[in-house]
Amino acid sequence: MVEQSPRFNTMRSQSPKPRLKCICNTVNVLEEITRKNKKLPKPELNKIRLNLLTERNSDGTGYLMLRGKDIHDRFHRRIEDTDIRAICTYIRQSPRRITRLDLSYNNITDKGFFKLLKKLLVKGRSSLINLNIMNNRITRISIEYLAKYAAVIKLQYLRLNGNRFGTKAGEYFAKFLINNKSVQYLDIGETNQSLTSVAQIITALRIDHGANTTLRVFDFSRINPLFNRYPTETKWLAYHIEYLLERNSSIIELHLQKNQFISHDMEYFARGLRRNTSLLYLDLGYNSIGDYGIELLAKYLAEGPQLVLLNVAGNCINDTGARALSFGLPYSKVRALDISKNNLTDTGVLDLLNTIKKPFYMRFLNIWGNKFGHDSCVVIARMLISGTLFQHTIDVKIYEVDNVLYAAYYPNPANRNKHFYYDELEFGVAQPIYHITRNVIDDKKSVKVDCKHRHKLDKTDRKNF
Repeated sequence: MVEQSPRFNTMRSQSPKPRLKCICNTVNVLEEITRKNKKLPKPELNKIRLNLLTERNSDGTGYLMLRGKDIHDRFHRRIEDTDIRAICTYIRQSPRRITRLDLSYNNITDKGFFKLLKKLLVKGRSSLINLNIMNNRITRISIEYLAKYAAVIKLQYLRLNGNRFGTKAGEYFAKFLINNKSVQYLDIGETNQSLTSVAQIITALRIDHGANTTLRVFDFSRINPLFNRYPTETKWLAYHIEYLLERNSSIIELHLQKNQFISHDMEYFARGLRRNTSLLYLDLGYNSIGDYGIELLAKYLAEGPQLVLLNVAGNCINDTGARALSFGLPYSKVRALDISKNNLTDTGVLDLLNTIKKPFYMRFLNIWGNKFGHDSCVVIARMLISGTLFQHTIDVKIYEVDNVLYAAYYPNPANRNKHFYYDELEFGVAQPIYHITRNVIDDKKSVKVDCKHRHKLDKTDRKNF
């Protein structure tokens, strides 16, 4: 009988090791693995999404479009202060030069605006020159920051309309205009200003008070005071506008819609316009200047000023005012006229149509919203056939029923100002991102001033703006 080795006996004498038990709940762990993950409470605004929302341009630049309606339809929320850091990081690290940032209709407060100011708007920190931050939650504090850093801000296009930063901010904004030397387009409409703040802002644009000489387009529409207990004295507003027109030579486009101007306020405007040599576009839409007000403007136009575009839509103008305007139009250089949504009949419309064929042809005409009939439609149809008017530059389309001509509203393809101004989406809702939007930027070409190329000149172009 073979004896076993002592080593083998020792191994057999040892007891087996106890098995370790799992202390976790296996059922709950399996549920965690197999169940669907919960969605985050807020979708993350990361580099990939920002890249998809950036429009590419042919010149190598990019537009970052973060409009509130578009963002809300896609992610069920709007841009907030917590997203500003990701936006700033993306713009500064993007290989493409981002020159435009659209943050309209979001929930950005003073805290988020200060981050934008420190990280993007100061010279040398980004390539941003166009900022649209309309209809957010900016207050007086942000305007104070703007005034503090005005000398080092390099923006050329700034839109702050719809932010109720109030009367006190007018003083800071005046300081911003005096110290800043880069802003060319400025929109501060509907910001709860009073006559005191209006005086301070306009004084900053006057030559005799160290005026800002770079501003070309100024939108001062819808001046709504913070306290509406007393009506605004529009004559004092018109008085300040008169001095602005008289003592400013850089503004070529002035928007003053919905400021409740009346007919006698046009006396101040006419005096200021006669002493102005730079204004090309005057927008007085949706005021109440009436027949007497348009008559004063017609007398100014009869002197052959440099004005090219005139908007008097929604101003309670009757046939008497249209006839007065028809006496001044033939001697003017006006090439675009918007007289829609007034009280004109066939008599007034015909008076205007008979003065369109003049040395400076009318290239843009809006007359929809007036009560005209068959007689006016016959003249419009004849002008469309002869080439005096073009269908793509007028906002009505003529059609015939039982040998009677009628006019239907025809959205003027050349008039998309309100569409772009209010940042409306192309189809009303956000569209799926099938591909990145690409824009073709036309290079500016020098045009010789002679008879062959004169029709190519843009009459609103002054000093290559």
